[in-house]
Amino acid sequence: MDDTDSENQLDEESSDQDVNELVKEPNQETEVSEETRGRRQTFFRARKSSNSPVAAYQVTPGSKWSSEEADEEIKKFLTRLAGDREMVEVSDPVQFAQENDLLLLFGPDEEEEFARLALRFPEETVKNWATLLSGGSRSEAFGPRSRAERRSEAAVASELQSALFRRLITAGIGIGLVLVLFFALKSITGGSEEEVGLGLRFSEVSGTESVESNSNNYLDLFNPVTEPALVATAERVVAVKEGEEKLMDRIKVDVPDEVLPILPGVLTATVFQYGEGQIALVGPDGWVSQSCTMVSVTTRNLRPLDVLHYAGPTASCPPQVQGNETQPTCLGASVLILPIAIPQKNNPQKLSEGGVGWAEKVRFSIESPTAESNGWEVLSVRGTIEVPEGVENVVIPKFGGAPGDELEIDLGMGSEGPIAGSCIIE
Repeated sequence: MDDTDSENQLDEESSDQDVNELVKEPNQETEVSEETRGRRQTFFRARKSSNSPVAAYQVTPGSKWSSEEADEEIKKFLTRLAGDREMVEVSDPVQFAQENDLLLLFGPDEEEEFARLALRFPEETVKNWATLLSGGSRSEAFGPRSRAERRSEAAVASELQSALFRRLITAGIGIGLVLVLFFALKSITGGSEEEVGLGLRFSEVSGTESVESNSNNYLDLFNPVTEPALVATAERVVAVKEGEEKLMDRIKVDVPDEVLPILPGVLTATVFQYGEGQIALVGPDGWVSQSCTMVSVTTRNLRPLDVLHYAGPTASCPPQVQGNETQPTCLGASVLILPIAIPQKNNPQKLSEGGVGWAEKVRFSIESPTAESNGWEVLSVRGTIEVPEGVENVVIPKFGGAPGDELEIDLGMGSEGPIAGSCIIE
């Protein structure tokens, strides 16, 4: 069989496959019921939290699931993604997602979490969901391209070859205009534009500061000027009941305020520099002595770089709390400042599994010391400090002082008024 016959046979097989993929079930309903219309009118609304409902979705490592097990896990993922929306219950996860319009909720964060879950899917389940999430044509999101996609690429490549010369001329003109614009702006700004790296960033250290730091002295007392872009509030409740059921079945969304270690929205935090990295937490009067505080510095993908915890004088931390116990840099009735490592992009931390990482997020939480006795495996209120997208040109503010000095911390205005307090440098 020559090359022409082989290509014709491939085209016939591909055409048959394409036709089969495009066949639809007859007599599909096209009218939307009143119940569906009413449910969709309240489908979209602002999130209470900036994080996705499936952020940091927990996936237990292991071998591939069966199709039934994969469907069960997908159903749990979709249920958590839906939140408290009114849902039409369907056992099949594909029909469940389509019937309740849940595919509209898949953004970059949700796709990333779903891709981690898909590592344990059987091949057929991966193909089905890759096709579903790509709008009908399987993409490289979860696997190789289909034969139809490869044939389309060949046709496009042939067209591109005929237009290559025209594209090169257009690209050359465009590059020339960009270079002219770049040098024009460079001459106007005098070349003062600073290259900024991603992640949490310290300001440059002056020669005076270097000498004083090496001699274990500190600058004269001065209060930091808070960077608003680096202020975050603990408002996300994480609650997991004890029991033998699967983890997803034990996660609770609605938790009574009286069992929480602190109310959501009353604790605010930011990062400072005082010799090294610091996290400052400001809350209601008396919260410090009664709370177990946990802090972790992570990469953008939530790989921990430094994890620590601190229990107030009248509090204790639960046995499963993570990280090393630390002592405060500054202590007050409503203000707590703890030292943390904030590796910079220009001096990253080496990772045990290989590669390097630098600080891009600081996660903080108040953990309940009585969670276990009340039937909870995990019970905490959490928040995350990170540089917002589009405002990367920020640096971590500094403060100065010596042990015994009183520091005034002002994190701006909250819903209940000023977020401020004082502490004594330890």
